[in-house]
Amino acid sequence: MRDLTKGNIIKVMFFFSLPILLGNVFQQAYNLADIIIVGKKLGDMSLSAVGSTASVVSLLFNIINGLCTGFAIPVSRHYGSGDQDKMRKNIAGMITFSGVTTAILIVICTIFLNPLLTAINTPKEIFDEAGRYLSIVVFGLVVTTIYNLEANMLRAVGNSVVPLIILIISALLNVGLDLLFLYVFEMGVEGAALATVIAQFVSASICFVYLIKKCPFLRPVLSDFRFQGGIIKPLLGAGLGMALMYSIVDIGSIVLQNGVNGFGPEIITAHTAARKLFGFSIMPFSAISATLVTFVSQNYGACKFDRIKTGIKYGIMIEWIWSTAAVIVVYLLSDKLPLLIVSGENSFITGTVAEYLRINVPFYYALAVLLSLRCSLQGLGNSVFPIVASIIEMLWKIITVVFVIPSYGYFGVCISEPIIWVTSGILVTIITIKMLKKVC
Repeated sequence: MRDLTKGNIIKVMFFFSLPILLGNVFQQAYNLADIIIVGKKLGDMSLSAVGSTASVVSLLFNIINGLCTGFAIPVSRHYGSGDQDKMRKNIAGMITFSGVTTAILIVICTIFLNPLLTAINTPKEIFDEAGRYLSIVVFGLVVTTIYNLEANMLRAVGNSVVPLIILIISALLNVGLDLLFLYVFEMGVEGAALATVIAQFVSASICFVYLIKKCPFLRPVLSDFRFQGGIIKPLLGAGLGMALMYSIVDIGSIVLQNGVNGFGPEIITAHTAARKLFGFSIMPFSAISATLVTFVSQNYGACKFDRIKTGIKYGIMIEWIWSTAAVIVVYLLSDKLPLLIVSGENSFITGTVAEYLRINVPFYYALAVLLSLRCSLQGLGNSVFPIVASIIEMLWKIITVVFVIPSYGYFGVCISEPIIWVTSGILVTIITIKMLKKVC
């Protein structure tokens, strides 16, 4: 376990965030391998069936991930203050409310599976295959929730290494099962979905054994499940707040993708490639932001407010250093970077990818501030404004689809997110400064 309330701040943040960063890199690499396996073995139609559900699957996973990440905030705070009784009661609440939420999601998705696929414009020729894939993923949300609960419990008490090791095991197992189910047993897209569920089940089982053997202080007893108002309100506020923040951003991205789809196959291909590169390039932001949630929560519980201010400054400083490196790389290699994802046969596609990167990357400084401060506010117990900022982002993406894209074409897509990063970054900075003055 790592106590983030003591020691050199940069060193503490670095060693906590590094496993998260490596986990993100490994997850991205696995996702790419999964797509390649499905596409090579099953063909374009099956790949389209899996891809057509990606927005729904991402939304479901982000709801669960956001919920568990948010629930871990009070756990981290009480760990920082040394109150293990309240910490265990909050863990009991994590287990209960995550279970209820997951059950509701499974029931809703099962009942409305076909209407859901219709709503996201799933083509008729892949409708049934997409439905079979999604139904297995939906039932697998049980083990997805269990693993996220366990991983976030460990991160809440400063352990980000074990979740990384288990994630690596899961990813390797998933790829191995993909090859087994698709190439040996020829199970189709159902095999790909089942491979993911089994790999997550193994991850959850390993994490459970580790928690039982190595972290008995995190294990709640029966009396901890007798909830009090003082426990439920902050726990639900943090959990639902983070889940809403994650899901609202996802919904906005789905809306924006619908606008992109209207430009035709070449733009869709270019935008997909650009977003893949974007996802890889902002992984350090995600790692630092996740670190700040735990760092701020623990130090808030320990009443070390000056340490909180310094940690936030260091986090943004590290992200700005990365932003500078990203700008230099993009402007020196913007013509070469698209070739990492797409072939160089179509100069229009590679040129569009390069245009997207050249427009977006210089605004990473604003994105760094937005992500860092939004997560810091969650760590300070303010779950309202991060949700408001996410709603503003979603509404702007809707405005982009309705008004900006018809006037400016794909350039409107490219400038959409930088505009909201700057606007929301300014707002979240003002709110954070005011809240820090209030609590300090």
